[in-house]
Amino acid sequence: MTTRRQFLAGTAMVAGISVVRAVPAYAWHFAMEKGVIYTDDQPGMWKGKQNSHVPIVDTKGLNVVVTTPHPMSEQHYIVRHTIVAEDGEVVHAKTFNWKDDPVSKAVLKKKGKYVATSFCNLHDMWVKEFML
Repeated sequence: MTTRRQFLAGTAMVAGISVVRAVPAYAWHFAMEKGVIYTDDQPGMWKGKQNSHVPIVDTKGLNVVVTTPHPMSEQHYIVRHTIVAEDGEVVHAKTFNWKDDPVSKAVLKKKGKYVATSFCNLHDMWVKEFML
């Protein structure tokens, strides 16, 4: 038999997990509405930068290649790619320096809805949704 303290601790843990799982969905909608994250259709203040900042996603089965067709210089470069599952889990990440080619490859574990991100040191975060 569980004690009242164990019951309350367990209930608090479940409630905490529920809140944490809800935050990515809220944060995503807030970021898209407020222009914190940019897309091909919503370039915000960076209109005209889409072609060199929105990640290009190629898929074959569970294999994913993310490319950002961005020139790389010491002053202006793509810093990072991530792939984020619909539940908010980061399933792949690769960090670049200015000498790298902004291409990352991943083998994902399951089909579903994902977002690929490309972060530019000058022009913020750009996303592309995709399905496997």
